[in-house]
Amino acid sequence: MSEERFNRLEKHMEQLIQMVADNNKITKELSTRMDGLENEFTDEKRLNQQRDATSQQRHKELLKEMRSQNVDIDYLRDQVSKHDMDIHNIKAKLAL
Repeated sequence: MSEERFNRLEKHMEQLIQMVADNNKITKELSTRMDGLENEFTDEKRLNQQRDATSQQRHKELLKEMRSQNVDIDYLRDQVSKHDMDIHNIKAKLAL
């Protein structure tokens, strides 16, 4: 093999080694970024689950409060109706 040919092969090998090194560097950077994105996604997922649990708890509390208020409203309507009847009866007696 001639010296010139050997030198060309050696330069090609150096280029190939440099290309592989660059590729490995880029691959490592991308892997690190992907790990970061996966961690961010996991954190966001956990936060969303916490928000959902809090939201569901608040929803249950609001429903309970609304039911309680509806019971109170029904009681007050019943009392108003009774008072209206009492007033009507009193007026009827006074009109006699």
